[in-house]
Amino acid sequence: MFVGWIRKSSFESDLLEFEKTQVIDKKLILNTAFYNQSLCFGAYEDKKLLGFISAYMFEESVYINNFYYQKELSKEVKKRLIKILLTNISEENKSIYILSLEDEKEVFESFGFKSYAKFSKATYSGKSGAFNFTNATAKSISNENFKPTLKRVDEKTYKEDRFDYVTKSMFKSSSLLLSTQRGYQHSYALNKNIIKLSPWIMDPSWSDDAEKLLRGVIYHRGLKKIIAFIPSEVKEITDLYLTYNFELTEGYNLMYKNEKPEINIQMIYGL
Repeated sequence: MFVGWIRKSSFESDLLEFEKTQVIDKKLILNTAFYNQSLCFGAYEDKKLLGFISAYMFEESVYINNFYYQKELSKEVKKRLIKILLTNISEENKSIYILSLEDEKEVFESFGFKSYAKFSKATYSGKSGAFNFTNATAKSISNENFKPTLKRVDEKTYKEDRFDYVTKSMFKSSSLLLSTQRGYQHSYALNKNIIKLSPWIMDPSWSDDAEKLLRGVIYHRGLKKIIAFIPSEVKEITDLYLTYNFELTEGYNLMYKNEKPEINIQMIYGL
């Protein structure tokens, strides 16, 4: 088993094979590798990619934005992937955070990670009742101030500038960009059947605007499955998703290492 730098020359074709067994955010993986290959590592058996981890380095923190592995990958190899990534993050004092599965919690805790907040997976499968979506509503959530709103509310949420990451690494040809003056919502296709809401950030206590944006994505994307990862203990957010018949599945943890990050969970409608 080789654990180390990704094999750049074959990486895209490796991912094509990898995604035959599970849903992955392939475009985000490729964009992350393009902008910072030094924090992208794979586990290979012969020439077959069995696991992958990557991170994006911000000014104040590091976000482990991809961690995928085949079910047969051992805990020891998962630990080797995490260890090599942490070894190559030179800024020892930066906050490092990841949204992990409950099953991964023990592995990350062995490296000194702690729980920040519990998250749930929200899944929409076309069960929402009919609702009005007028031209006036459509215009109110597709204003020209998307990027200024993104920059303002995202930095307010994470206490640092993530503008380049969101607009360069996360934006895709399938991106749907919706916003009001109080928040922005980005959604995109993971594959031909699944839409992911990420990121979706709102100013606190603007539930009316948040509902408009949720109606907007259902109106535009509702024939497909829609998923989002949301803070489990923020009632205003979970209630909104439940109102539109999203199913909530617990079992996710936002975890951190080193200094505790200053993330306003109340503003995250889709991680």
